[in-house]
Amino acid sequence: MPKQLDQLPGDPTSLARKVAALERQMRELRAARRMGEATVGRLRIYSADGLTLLAELGPTDDGGAGLWTRGLQDPDEIPISARLISGGLSFQPVDDRISEVPASVEYSVFPDVGNNLVLVSGSIRASDWLSMVDLGSVAGGGVPTVVVSAFREVAGVGESGNANLDVQGVLTASNFAWGTTNITPSAANTPTSATVSGLSVAGSTFIALVTANTSLPGTQVTGVSFNNLTSSGLTLWLTRTNTTTTTLNWMVIGL
Repeated sequence: MPKQLDQLPGDPTSLARKVAALERQMRELRAARRMGEATVGRLRIYSADGLTLLAELGPTDDGGAGLWTRGLQDPDEIPISARLISGGLSFQPVDDRISEVPASVEYSVFPDVGNNLVLVSGSIRASDWLSMVDLGSVAGGGVPTVVVSAFREVAGVGESGNANLDVQGVLTASNFAWGTTNITPSAANTPTSATVSGLSVAGSTFIALVTANTSLPGTQVTGVSFNNLTSSGLTLWLTRTNTTTTTLNWMVIGL
């Protein structure tokens, strides 16, 4: 009957190779076991310094699953950072039949032209209109633009359309200015002016709208107008058959 010693390699070199192979297999088994345990806990990815946590994959607080990426939470905690290169993120229900077109966030870089970040709502059917917000920068110091539009694809042909923009609050823009000014005529039937100044309306050409707050147009209030319109202000004019103080509402729009 062969002895156990007879089953060992006959020379030290072969024995060392056998031991090294066995150690490698043990390391692989341990690594596989750790990964198996990580699937029910959390998998953390660190940067080359071994301290900065780049991403964390694991269950969320509600028991679901998610990829965690966070910024620095507190100066005393471990720095956490993450970065995505150009490309897109897609959002789709588990059942693809619920929504044919997934929502997405796409980032593109066009050398010597600019960058674009596009937010897409997705749609229930491919033929439905979806909404898009395109945030675009311009290389060389050009003015960036934000475009809100609609899009759909019918029979393989893409169509662009208009989208409604619902602002839940007060809309302000640098190319709009508005206000009220009171004018007391210096005498009856005599045009009297008031100057609006201190504006800074964006644009290269300008238009203005002026109206009187009155219930007596054409009888006592016989004229309302403006002139000297610039980005910084305008002159308002009022004519009445008496000297009653009248409020003028005005708006300047830059184009």
